[in-house]
Amino acid sequence: MMYLCIIFAPPVYFLARKKWGGFILNSILYGMAVLFAATIVLFIVGVVFWALAVGHAGFTYKREMLERHAELMATKMAEKMKEYQK
Repeated sequence: MMYLCIIFAPPVYFLARKKWGGFILNSILYGMAVLFAATIVLFIVGVVFWALAVGHAGFTYKREMLERHAELMATKMAEKMKEYQK
């Protein structure tokens, strides 16, 4: 579900996570994409801005998931170390 949010409305991802800096930056990128896509002549430029917005949100989501995974692994390793020390 989060991937659909990232693809179709990237600023909403940052709004849901309460990351205001990312929200502002992504809103600007997404707004430029919509503005240029609305002018049929510059549609390709709009696609570039949309890709930048999606890339920014996707990269942030992936980094967040990797951090969660690393914390989980560290917790599991700490539990195993305590077992071995007993």
